Amino acid sequence: MLDVRRLRVLLAVAEHGGIAAAARALSFTPPAVSQQIAALERQLNTVLVDRSRRTARLTAAGGRLAGHAREVLAALEAAEADLAGDDGAVRGVLRIGVLPSLGRALLPDTLARLAVEAPELDLRIEEAEPENGLPALERGELDVVVACEYTLAPRRPVENVERADLFTEPMLVAVPPGHPLPGPRVRLAELRDARWIAPAPGGPCALLFERSCALAGYEPHVVGHCNDFAVAAALVGAGHGFTLIPRIVAPEHGEVRLLTAIDPEIRRTLFAATRPGARRHPAIACLLDALIAGGRRQAID
Repeated sequence: MLDVRRLRVLLAVAEHGGIAAAARALSFTPPAVSQQIAALERQLNTVLVDRSRRTARLTAAGGRLAGHAREVLAALEAAEADLAGDDGAVRGVLRIGVLPSLGRALLPDTLARLAVEAPELDLRIEEAEPENGLPALERGELDVVVACEYTLAPRRPVENVERADLFTEPMLVAVPPGHPLPGPRVRLAELRDARWIAPAPGGPCALLFERSCALAGYEPHVVGHCNDFAVAAALVGAGHGFTLIPRIVAPEHGEVRLLTAIDPEIRRTLFAATRPGARRHPAIACLLDALIAGGRRQAID
């Protein structure tokens, strides 16, 4: 019997175009991916990956098995969904990875709705940045991941991950409360001399910030790096600099001034990701409905 986890690894190699790319997508090391593929090859007595090239690629046999893996994994999701809906009840354990900036804003409404509509559903919630949550979803360790995608830093589509968009929101420019800059809109080019508290390097939010400033015609003067929006806002409130902050987690009560950036506009889209076929599972469908309803309320607010 073929191991489902190894089939997921093989499928990742097929979807992402090689062992190194699959390792990045799954948050594995390349040797760990190679070990899983080698175990499949020993079990089947067939070469699945051509390692003679600089970038390892699936052989014809590996490609055929990846095709079967895609069908098998989707069928397993469908079978679980079919059996779970036998009595019409929504129950069981769901493992959900949630973007940290959404936990405070979206989860309370979602949990309140589920408590009424699916009281037997047991959610196991893990705080996870998309760079960790989406690989865990592909590996089968999470059932749903709430993540985001920024303008100017789109995510590469992955065939073995489906997404349902929740809402789109602006990334606002936070400035100290007494700053004389007029509003409520500001051209990013007007902020070329500003001191910036930037996202930590390496992530999509940092890429968005860098590309947005580049389109405005300058390299920003960065005086700090911070991935925690609440901490960044506190630094802005203390007069240390400006920062970008999503509308959904923007502080209230005059702690900072919030301006809408234009030229370019800076936005992000929040989405829920699942594996193919998983949406037919009653529990996952119920959770997605609650998340989408919460997203609509956030968009209206």
